[in-house]
Amino acid sequence: MPPRKRPAPPPEAPSPASKLHSEVNSKEPPPDDSSPKISAEIVKYLPATERKVYELIFAAGGKGMWTLDVRNATGMTPATATKILRSLVNKKLLKEVSDVRHRSKKIFMATEFQPSTEITGGTWYHDGRLDTESVAAARRCCLAQVQKLGVATADMIHHGIEKDEPSAGYAIDKIRDILQTMVLDKVLEEVKSTGEGEFSAIRSGRVCYRVAAASQGGMMEGIPCGVCPRIDECSPDGVISPNTCVYYKKWLQMDF
Repeated sequence: MPPRKRPAPPPEAPSPASKLHSEVNSKEPPPDDSSPKISAEIVKYLPATERKVYELIFAAGGKGMWTLDVRNATGMTPATATKILRSLVNKKLLKEVSDVRHRSKKIFMATEFQPSTEITGGTWYHDGRLDTESVAAARRCCLAQVQKLGVATADMIHHGIEKDEPSAGYAIDKIRDILQTMVLDKVLEEVKSTGEGEFSAIRSGRVCYRVAAASQGGMMEGIPCGVCPRIDECSPDGVISPNTCVYYKKWLQMDF
């Protein structure tokens, strides 16, 4: 008789480790819930044309859409687009936002979103207008640090402001913005460290700033009033005035 064939062994049960690995791999990554989601309940009650515009603008997020962009995307006439946008604003589904780049343009955005910084202008803008007082205060802080250090990088200036005026709360990128405006206005000059002399505390090749040389345009370029924190309280007959200001007197005595 031929020998009997042995039955095939039963398949091995997966180990707990391999089972867990399989389960983990089969799971999809969780969706990103940080951004607002469009409401299906709201959408289903909107007329077709309003729904189309609302979904279009909602998808644009914090950048919103200009009226002309809505018209181009939908093929609507100016009158129709304006009527629909106004209806959605009245229903509190859209809002109008000022764009600092184009004040005459009307930007529409879903109420769930906040305008992007390219629309609002960021820290230095308030209600769509440049906050000149905040900019002037930041410039005074930066200039004070450069005058104290002689020459400094943006990081050094930022660190000095944080130490001397912790309540200011300027982010480093905002300080860099202010420094660039000061360079353009020739209040500061941007230079690269050589690692020697006045740059000995700064690694060679790093970008740094120092007070710009006096402009040949006139003496008024370096007047201390431009960086004085009490300038708003200064008047000829006030407690703070050019007549009693020691800095102003020193400036008058300088040999230009």
